[in-house]
Amino acid sequence: MGNKNSSHRSEPKVDVDKNAFSTHICNRCHEQFSTEIDLQYHRVKVKVFGGSIHVCTGDITQQKMDAIVVTTTTARYRDSVLQKAGDSIKKLYTDQAQAKPDTSFSTDSGYLPCKKIFFIPSSKLSKTADRWVFRTIVSEAIQLIVKEKTINIRSIVFPAVGCGFHGCDINFVAETLLRAVAYELEQRPNLPLSVYFIVQSRDSIVFNKFAEQLKLLNSRPQSSARRPITPRKPSAKDNAPVFERRVLDPSSDVYKEVVQQFRKTISDQHCKQIVRIENIRNKRWYRQYLAERDDFNHRLKENTERRLFHGCSEKAADGIMKEFFNRGFAGSHGVSYGQGCYFSSNASYSHTYATPNEKGERRMFLARVLVGKTTRGDSSMKLCPPGFDSTTDGSHIFVVYRDSQAFGEYLITYK
Repeated sequence: MGNKNSSHRSEPKVDVDKNAFSTHICNRCHEQFSTEIDLQYHRVKVKVFGGSIHVCTGDITQQKMDAIVVTTTTARYRDSVLQKAGDSIKKLYTDQAQAKPDTSFSTDSGYLPCKKIFFIPSSKLSKTADRWVFRTIVSEAIQLIVKEKTINIRSIVFPAVGCGFHGCDINFVAETLLRAVAYELEQRPNLPLSVYFIVQSRDSIVFNKFAEQLKLLNSRPQSSARRPITPRKPSAKDNAPVFERRVLDPSSDVYKEVVQQFRKTISDQHCKQIVRIENIRNKRWYRQYLAERDDFNHRLKENTERRLFHGCSEKAADGIMKEFFNRGFAGSHGVSYGQGCYFSSNASYSHTYATPNEKGERRMFLARVLVGKTTRGDSSMKLCPPGFDSTTDGSHIFVVYRDSQAFGEYLITYK
């Protein structure tokens, strides 16, 4: 491996004079978005809750960031990165890509100054690619960040995907990628992640288009039917704890209702004893879920909320209660009907994923889930197909792809 100085993150270098600097504060989301603009210095930055989005010019392979993103189907860019990373990384990439050609993965950086390289396949990337192709690239990168165990990823660099060889419409690509990143940061408001889009210095048209879209990110209406999710105003109830687990009284009506629903579809063989039932109170999660539910009801003109089960390990349950039903914490439930988070109306099915701890205790959530407009899923789906909100087996399984689309209201511990 080469000798590299990666102890700190550095801004992309540009060879221009330092000059005027302006700041613009937007009103959206109670001023959680702010924009810093310095077009002469070829930098635009938008703050999104705990994270930020940057558009800069420079060379991606020279950035001292935590991770850089490589779309594996962009051969020229991919080969350039591998050449500079060195033979060991090139071999790692070749072996992994041959073994699992449709799976995203990360490697060390070799001779590059970054810390990790995220390789993301995108076989559908072309001049006519739709929004879901670009959204999937962003989603896959975020999932690799969540799954990364060796280092904390706090900065990541994307190329201007599709704006070179593939000849995609630059405005379309810029808007789609930037909105996808903004959504991911909104879903994780405490994540201090800096997301950079690096454009080659000679591509002034591409830089200008990305800069324009970034500045417009907070002022234009959403291009989809989905309305922006805006936090409600604080109330007196906000003095309550942000996160709390309340054990239900077995004599209470709520406890009896949860037990009744659980017992309907789980056999006595699978559940001989209910140890306890807890009401999960996570204010941030619940607010986001309510905002999502309001949007679903407004858009679909009907209530599509379902009470569904999700079985998992004790460790996964602890993660879910604090970080929601994201694909990093949700456990392994297969991908037969899509690569999202799985729920079922059949507790016996969810039981198969509720692995016991050393005491023989299992964990299962009874969750509120917004199934919306659903369609038959398959293993190739990394995001929900356009026009739908979830995928299904056509019977009792539902797969969702957005963290705020489900809320784990009750946690059942049983033997």
